[in-house]
Amino acid sequence: MKKSGFVRCILLSVMILAMVPGMKAEAKSKTVTGTLTNKSGVHEVTGKWKKKKGKYYFKFKKPVDSARGWLKLPAGTYFLKSSGKRVTGEYKINGKYYYFGKNGKQKTGSISVDGFVYYYDPAKGGARAEVQVKRNKNLRNAFGSDGTYYDPKGYPIHKATLKRLLQTALKPVGQTMYVWGGGWNLNDTGSGLESTTIGVSPRWKQFYKKQNSGYDYRTTRYQVHDGLDCSGFVAWVIYNTFNTESGHGSYVMLAQRMARTFADWGWGKYKSARAFTDWRAGDIMSLAEGHVYIVIGKCSDGSVVLVHSSPKGVMINGTATPQGKVKSRAWKLARKYMKKYYPEWYKRYPDVSRGTSYLTSYSRMRWNLGTQNSVMSDPEGLRNMDASHVLKVIFGEA
Repeated sequence: MKKSGFVRCILLSVMILAMVPGMKAEAKSKTVTGTLTNKSGVHEVTGKWKKKKGKYYFKFKKPVDSARGWLKLPAGTYFLKSSGKRVTGEYKINGKYYYFGKNGKQKTGSISVDGFVYYYDPAKGGARAEVQVKRNKNLRNAFGSDGTYYDPKGYPIHKATLKRLLQTALKPVGQTMYVWGGGWNLNDTGSGLESTTIGVSPRWKQFYKKQNSGYDYRTTRYQVHDGLDCSGFVAWVIYNTFNTESGHGSYVMLAQRMARTFADWGWGKYKSARAFTDWRAGDIMSLAEGHVYIVIGKCSDGSVVLVHSSPKGVMINGTATPQGKVKSRAWKLARKYMKKYYPEWYKRYPDVSRGTSYLTSYSRMRWNLGTQNSVMSDPEGLRNMDASHVLKVIFGEA
C-alpha cells in the first residue's frame, strides 16, 4: 500500500529523532569511584547514578553517614542533598552560591541566571563573586562623562599606575611556560578563563614544575590552561591591572593589533615601527609578524629591559644595543634580576638576550597619563627613570 505524504513525514521524523544524540534512552549507569566530602570529612566512595521520577540520585555501594556533600567523580564535580539527589542550577551551600548544569556537573565562569550574568570563580572553588560590577551597555571602549573608562563589554575598570602595571606583569615571571594559545579560549577566538581571572593560575606553576631545560612549546600547542602565549600574557596583565573582580571584559587579541587597538581605545598614543628611538616604562610594543612585549625601561646604551611571554616562558629579557652588542646593560640587568629573584628558572633557562629587532621592528603604544580621560597615571615617575631605577622600584628595592 502506498503511504501518504503525511505518514511518510511521521515515519521520517521518528527515524530522525532516533538518530539525534541524547534522544535515545539513557545508557545503563556504570559503577564509578570517587570522593565524597561531607560534614565528617573526605571519604572514598563507590556507586552509580539512579534515575527516579526524572531526578538523579547517587546510590552508594556502602552506606555513608551523610550523603549531603561534594561528590567528585572522574566525569566531574557534583553536590548531593541528604537524599543523594544531585542538585542543578544555582544552589546555595554554606552561605555561598554555586552553579551546576542540567547534568549536575559544577560549572564555573560567567553564567546567565534569571537574566543576570554572574561570575562563579574557579579560584574560589566555583563560588559566585559577591560583588557584581554594574555594566553600561551604551559605553564600550569609551570614557564616561565622569572619566570612568568602560571596557569592551561595557564594564567599568579601575584606573591604575605604571607601577601597578609592571608589578602585575612580574607575577607570572619564572613560573609560567610559553604555551601557544595560552590565555585564549579553546576555539582560539578570544579570551579564555585564565585571562579574565584575578591572580596567577595554580596550573601554570604546576605545569612549569613538570618541565626541563629541553621544553619545546611546539609540543604543547593549545594546552590553553597550562601557560600563556605573548598576547595571552599581555591580556592577563591588562585585566589584572585594571580589575579587582574576575569574569568580565576581554583584552585577548592578535599580538600585532594590541598597540594600535589600545591607542584607538583612547589609552595612549600610537607610533609605527622605526618612527621613534625611545622606550619608556609601560610601553606596549607590537610586532607586525606577531609578538608583543611590555617595556620595563631603557638603559644608557640604548638597550631595553622588557617582560614578555616567549619561548621558554614569561621572563625578563634584555635587548642588544642598537649597534648590536649582545651583552648590553639591559642584558646584564635582566640576568641579574632573573638570577636573584627567579633562580630555579634562571638555572633551567639562562638565556635572557633579545636581538635588535626588538628595537627596530615593533610599533608602540605609550600611555596617556594623569588626565580625566586617562586610565593610567605615574605618581612614582617611572617613565622618566632608566631601567635600573625602574627595576629597583618595582622589586621594592628603592
